[in-house]
Amino acid sequence: MEEKKILFIDDDESQREIVNDMIESFGYIVETADSPEKAIQMLEKDEYPLIITDLKMPGINGMELCKHIRTVNSESIIYALSGHVAEFEPELFEEIGFDGHLCKPVNIQVLRLAIDGAFERLDENRNESE
Repeated sequence: MEEKKILFIDDDESQREIVNDMIESFGYIVETADSPEKAIQMLEKDEYPLIITDLKMPGINGMELCKHIRTVNSESIIYALSGHVAEFEPELFEEIGFDGHLCKPVNIQVLRLAIDGAFERLDENRNESE
């Protein structure tokens, strides 16, 4: 999992485009999914060290998606992204398996710090296990 690749999941096309452009401007590789179901298909074929998912989506929501990812992948860092983060208890994010959460609208500096921090943590974990 050395490639600095990110999977971003959001059912809102404009959000996907905005966040995709931000992440690309930081120099990372980003792939997007418009639904949790599509994300699950993508995760079956490829590995993503960092996954950022919206919470409120039709069908499977971001919480259920995170639980599913954790059953098959404990290595990736997963961030929740929502305009409704305040509706959830912070402990709940950790219980479910999220490594952090971000608020919409996305602040470019906060997003950059979160992504850079995630990859620093992944590098540290990799170095510790060697």
